[in-house]
Amino acid sequence: MAAAPRAVITYCSSCGSKTERRVVARQSLSVCPSCERIFFRNPKVVVTALIEDQGRVLLVLRDIEPGRGLWGLPGGYVDWDEHPEAALARECLEETGAVVEPENLVGVQHVVLGDEGIVILAYRARLTGGELEARDEVQEIGWFTPDALPPLAFTSHRRILQGWSKQVLARGAA
Repeated sequence: MAAAPRAVITYCSSCGSKTERRVVARQSLSVCPSCERIFFRNPKVVVTALIEDQGRVLLVLRDIEPGRGLWGLPGGYVDWDEHPEAALARECLEETGAVVEPENLVGVQHVVLGDEGIVILAYRARLTGGELEARDEVQEIGWFTPDALPPLAFTSHRRILQGWSKQVLARGAA
């Protein structure tokens, strides 16, 4: 694994003391010498929705970086106090106007983007209402079949959609 640049925590958020670098669990981390708080580098959590209708999947054309101008699954970051399924419902509504019900987890992936680790939870979600329209951070929304997927912003989305495509094509062959 390549060494990523490490963000340095300069002051302790618990007691306000200046931190120092120490090796903890084979990592160079910021540690508070006053209260001994260790600032671990934890990944952020992202959720994505696989919303299917009649052999088509709902995708969004991103209007923000990373991946502006490319397509992806609706989704986004999980807030610190939020359950991933609640985050999925919130992100789908914010980006597409879709009211969804998460059904099941269909994939977990880990990626490194810049100096951040990201854990991606992909859920199959059922469309239950709302008016579909491009909203926050989205230029356009569209429904796509497995054989007509547009250029995708993220390798992780490509992997998720490859699994979905195989399932759809297998259903069609049955």
